[in-house]
Amino acid sequence: MLPDSAEGVFDVKKSDITYILCAVFMAFVNLFYCLTMWLSIRLPRYYPLEHTWKWIKEANVPSQGWYAMQAFAFLSAGIVTLIVYLVFRRRVNSEIPLKPSLIVILAIAANVIVLTCMGYILYHEFSRWGIL
Repeated sequence: MLPDSAEGVFDVKKSDITYILCAVFMAFVNLFYCLTMWLSIRLPRYYPLEHTWKWIKEANVPSQGWYAMQAFAFLSAGIVTLIVYLVFRRRVNSEIPLKPSLIVILAIAANVIVLTCMGYILYHEFSRWGIL
């Protein structure tokens, strides 16, 4: 273990891990939501008039795919966040120091991912509804 006065490193605190996990979750929710559109992932659709879920998209029947897209994005991001948590927990238990620059890079990367995904979502929805 490096001494406390080692330059460029710091002990990982609970608040640091919480910040990292929130940034990871936020970025991956947006990324997985966009992946459902980019990869045309087949998800169930909700048919409100029939109060049922179906894997097929029926023509001329109103349906909502947003619920399944959100569930997919949140569950997938939760799994990734859990994996990141387990990695950081192991890192804290082994007392390996964490560089502050890693948190700055993570924050910038998370913001870039969120802004890019939100821009794509707006473009996708506006072009789909004929606004663009």
